[in-house]
Amino acid sequence: MKFLIQKFKKLLFSDNCSICLKLLKNDETYLCKKCLDYLKENNQIKNKGNFYYIYYYNEKIRRLIGDYKLKNRKGLDAILSSIIKDELQKILLEKEIDTVIPVPISKKRELERGFNQVEEILKCCDIHYSKIDRVKDTKHMYELKSSSERDKNVKDAFKIEFDLTDKNILIVDDILTTGATVKEIAREIRKLYKVKGIYVFSIAVANRFLMNEFNS
Repeated sequence: MKFLIQKFKKLLFSDNCSICLKLLKNDETYLCKKCLDYLKENNQIKNKGNFYYIYYYNEKIRRLIGDYKLKNRKGLDAILSSIIKDELQKILLEKEIDTVIPVPISKKRELERGFNQVEEILKCCDIHYSKIDRVKDTKHMYELKSSSERDKNVKDAFKIEFDLTDKNILIVDDILTTGATVKEIAREIRKLYKVKGIYVFSIAVANRFLMNEFNS
């Protein structure tokens, strides 16, 4: 029976590790043991001001998140959530978070992908969240060179239809590259409501973000 289950898994899932691309063993799914250990050993929470993150956006993390979002490896959400859940829960408690907001993707992108990667991770972490709408089909940030282009790309892209007055808010994303998207969400929140505080959590952060000052 165990042999048949392993064969069935091989039919459904790719045989290669999402990070190192090596052939997986029969008892491995999505990630080899070495790469899974790498994620577990490096899952300490870090922060820059009100921005919290787990990993630096290096080649390994780029492949992992790319596989999850773009190559129909949705099952990686369970692996990622199991690794980051405790660290994320610490932020919720320490900052007395009232409302968690996952960064939304456009309806077009969600239809293409089949899911919002951030929402799925929060579900696996058993964390309740409130959805905002992305009312503008924005370009991918990596297609834009300047900060002014990125700011313009997401300007007025989000719609919030619930009261956030006097709340501590945590915006959750998978990757922070420049911070333009979460900055615009925070701007829209502050335009509408007087909140206690806005914090951001991301699985990974790019060097370009860490090198630039960003006031939330």
